[in-house]
Amino acid sequence: MNFFLNIRYLLFVTIFSSSVANAGVFISVAPGWVFIDTVASTRPLVADIRFGYEIDEHQLELATMSSLKEDNLNQLTVDVSSVNSLFYRYSPYYEDRLKIHLILGVSQIDVDSTYPTTPDTTDSFDGVSYGIGIEEDFETIPELKLKFDWMQLYRGDQLNINLMSLGLRYEF
Repeated sequence: MNFFLNIRYLLFVTIFSSSVANAGVFISVAPGWVFIDTVASTRPLVADIRFGYEIDEHQLELATMSSLKEDNLNQLTVDVSSVNSLFYRYSPYYEDRLKIHLILGVSQIDVDSTYPTTPDTTDSFDGVSYGIGIEEDFETIPELKLKFDWMQLYRGDQLNINLMSLGLRYEF
């Protein structure tokens, strides 16, 4: 946990330093569906907020996500209380307004679960994250982009946690 806090503060200070301001500082906001797959599947909804900067085809993002809506499955209530991630995005393909990103990073996911006959539990999962993203500029406002990400946040023996988000990114 301390690793993520240190990275968050370091990235925050770096983003607002004057030497990085020319690199393309951005913020993105999106709703995200977290797919928690074990024997059964649940899909809580989170708010996905990212801060970062871009230099040519490289991006570094600090992502923080928090719960918007829990999901229920046969009286089991599952909620993703928080996700903290650091992502590196590389764009191997881009043309005028369209970019495709390969995403690699680390994530910490906190999952809350409630069942009527058992005590509430909070489980934390740390792991390597990877995925793909697509981004397209708006023709009239080139600083504003529509973005879609599909990522695997965690992979375990009997548990997979994936994220699908669709939202907007704004470059300052």
